[in-house]
Amino acid sequence: MSARFPVRCSSSELYSRMLSILERLVGFDTTSHKSNLELINYVQGLLSSNNIDSTLHWNDERTKANLVATAGPRSGGQRGIIWSGHTDVVPVDGQKWTADPFTLRVTDGQAIGRGTADMKGFIACCLAILSQVDHEALTVPVTLLLTYEEEVGCVGARRLVPEMQTWADDSIGCVVGEPTGMKVVIGHKGKQNYRIRFKGEPKHAALAPEMPNPIVSASELAAFAQSLNEQFQSEGPHDQRFSIDHSWINIGRIDGGVKPNIVPDNCLMELEIRAVPGHDCDGIADELRRFAAESLLAKMKKKSQLADISVEQLSDTPSFAIDESHAFVDLVRSAFGEEEPPEYVPFGTEAGLIWGKAGVPAVVCGPGFISQAHTADESVPLEQLKLCLSRLQQLPLA
Repeated sequence: MSARFPVRCSSSELYSRMLSILERLVGFDTTSHKSNLELINYVQGLLSSNNIDSTLHWNDERTKANLVATAGPRSGGQRGIIWSGHTDVVPVDGQKWTADPFTLRVTDGQAIGRGTADMKGFIACCLAILSQVDHEALTVPVTLLLTYEEEVGCVGARRLVPEMQTWADDSIGCVVGEPTGMKVVIGHKGKQNYRIRFKGEPKHAALAPEMPNPIVSASELAAFAQSLNEQFQSEGPHDQRFSIDHSWINIGRIDGGVKPNIVPDNCLMELEIRAVPGHDCDGIADELRRFAAESLLAKMKKKSQLADISVEQLSDTPSFAIDESHAFVDLVRSAFGEEEPPEYVPFGTEAGLIWGKAGVPAVVCGPGFISQAHTADESVPLEQLKLCLSRLQQLPLA
């Protein structure tokens, strides 16, 4: 068993190369609604310079792509150890950055720029190693998986599930490099986002008692959601592995109406469901839909046949849970020298698809901290990047 990957440079040279790669990655504005192809083309060229071929899996418009590249032996189509990261970042709109978000700044022990923590820092570490690895000396394959549109519902990874299912018997496991402070995480909650539109008729407020009021209906749905929250909190299901050990519905936005002397003709609500493993987000959403249709819409239509309620699902990130005793969990924790129990986090990742849907064992572990993700002046500590480089090379090649 080899303790380190066979790279062709010193640790200091590898670190410098990683920072150079991170600078390029941050420079690509891969906000989720934009194309990621400039970044993907750069990655392809970087890997190709070390004779590592890559395959692209496109979206329908061919404006975005997942990338899969495997170094080392490929007998039987093996994927070996998989390193997985998403290429998209969240918008910077409305945030107060002290400098250009898409220009990397290295200062005071931090690398600052959009995506440094979530999760281009991890990708830069992977690329630095793969661009310098003697892949012909690898005894186990190493696969890089890069996806698009994780931030809006794991879109790219979901499209790749059928492909990943063919890897289940030909891979050791996958490290999903979301920011965990380089702690090994083996579980997180599931998440779904919804947009609900309430429609009525605009009328003079003097006629309000005779008309359906979309804002009032939205408020009633919010109250029903809160009653479900109280039920979840008191009755469960509970999962003590999480600091907040129950599911929850968050009403994040209600917007409607024009003036107080006009009965509103519409109202928009946006909400998010976060559920512990084993508590189905779909089931919670069905309860909300049932209440909206059978209670709210029925009352609204008694006052106007124009009344309507429509529900649009915006995202779906499955929950993730892998047993602490799983062989791949033990392999990673042993390689990283972790003695404390593995952790559970409240934020979602693609691990729920990789393990739960595709059957590839996974852990979540990457440089930086979730408290920095999505923030102005997003950053990752340089020491975390150094630790990531070191630990990725400690994964055993056997």
